[in-house]
Amino acid sequence: MTAPFPTPKTEDAQRLLGPDEIEAALRDIGARRYHNLHPFHRLLHDGKLNKDQVRAWALNRYYYQAMIPVKDAAVLARMEDASLRRVWRQRIVDHDGDAPGDGGIERWLKLAEGVGFERAYVESTQGILSATRFSVDAYVHFVKERSLLEAIASSLTEMFSPTIISERVAGMLKNYDFITKDTLAYFDKRLTQAPRDAEFAIDYVKQHATTPELQRKAMAALTFKCNVLWTQLDALYFAYVAPGMIPPDAWTPGTGLVPEVTQAAGTGTIGATDVPRLPRGVRLRHDEVRGQHVLLAPERTFDLDGNAVAVLSLVDGRRTVRDIAGVLAETYAADRAVIEVDVLAMLNDLATKRVLER
Repeated sequence: MTAPFPTPKTEDAQRLLGPDEIEAALRDIGARRYHNLHPFHRLLHDGKLNKDQVRAWALNRYYYQAMIPVKDAAVLARMEDASLRRVWRQRIVDHDGDAPGDGGIERWLKLAEGVGFERAYVESTQGILSATRFSVDAYVHFVKERSLLEAIASSLTEMFSPTIISERVAGMLKNYDFITKDTLAYFDKRLTQAPRDAEFAIDYVKQHATTPELQRKAMAALTFKCNVLWTQLDALYFAYVAPGMIPPDAWTPGTGLVPEVTQAAGTGTIGATDVPRLPRGVRLRHDEVRGQHVLLAPERTFDLDGNAVAVLSLVDGRRTVRDIAGVLAETYAADRAVIEVDVLAMLNDLATKRVLER
């Protein structure tokens, strides 16, 4: 999937740019090429993917996350200046942590577990797409083989990551009921780590890209990195979205997941004699713009149909589930036992999403 990538202006490629100009040129590359523009990310952030498609993203992205400290270690090994090493090594700590159970890789594993994967399956990387492995490995080789300037310039995609993180967290919490704030905890620290790292890298490039040729190499390095990120999403899009032809060695839905415990209707955590209530911070509201009732929770919104509204309007912290079923049975001239089963199923579903309690 090719993005509309215009080439740099000829005059900019032939003359030495000032510090502000080279920064502007690098930011322009991100504005045109960063993977927030990819259709897969638009679908992900807008809630248009199904659970297995989100799982495929989490699984494949793990390989990229796991190889980042390997990449950064390769850069660190080439730095002869101790002051540079002291700054750069923090990137490795950010991902590996100071101890087991800490760091960005660990938080990504928790994200993958949060969408249903077994940790060992994720760490094995056996289900990732070949294009994922190829593109990430190409990035590691790039920083080993190219100049230190190019290696550092390739990391400048971090200039653009806070925007995509904000979009991703807000969109996924709003649109996927299986995603929680804890699931996305990886991104919390990246909102401060990425700008810090980007500031160092842009300053380095502005100081060391001292000729038109070096500036061109820095811009080409950032372009390459954008292509690495874009290629990974191409692979996901064509394997799992359209046309959905999953390669034979790649992950297939159902593989490597923690077995889900299913419950029959009415046998969940809320029983017929329990008094359901909305937790603190969860409210039933009518959206005047759309003319629809919604359930508002912290950083999440659930659209409700008429049946759900009828039930939740009776959830007042005093009535039992049986009382609610009785009111509805009388209102709609229906069998109370049948209504009770349906109400229990709905309330237990909301309880699993942590927007109802007893």
